[in-house]
Amino acid sequence: MMTKFGNGHQRTDGYIQITSGPYKGKLLHRLIYEEVYGPIPKGYAIHHIDGDKTNNNPGNLMLLTKSNHHSLHMKGTSHPRWDKGRIDEAGGITFLSAEKNKGMTMTAIADELGYTASVPVFQYLKNRNLRWNEI
Repeated sequence: MMTKFGNGHQRTDGYIQITSGPYKGKLLHRLIYEEVYGPIPKGYAIHHIDGDKTNNNPGNLMLLTKSNHHSLHMKGTSHPRWDKGRIDEAGGITFLSAEKNKGMTMTAIADELGYTASVPVFQYLKNRNLRWNEI
């Protein structure tokens, strides 16, 4: 696939890597993040909020410490925020669906629940094999 940074190829792990030009070997999501938000500090990773490693829209990219990024992916359903946490206390899927039907975004709902990003809402749905467009 052609990108503004050069030709890109989807690796077996799902990330898109640039295969030509001055950015050869670089990961597309990191280049896009840096172009929009600036340099990625040492010890930080870029997280795809919706879990889709090909969705490199700047609004889908989040800067996390490598430790937090690793924890986010390793804890999965056992994370206290995503099971029997704020979302369940608010009404679970019924609550999320009602708020979405009012026109609220995933980010706005997360903010209403006191989260600093939409990741907990996304993970809550993902761990129940649901997607935002399915509720």
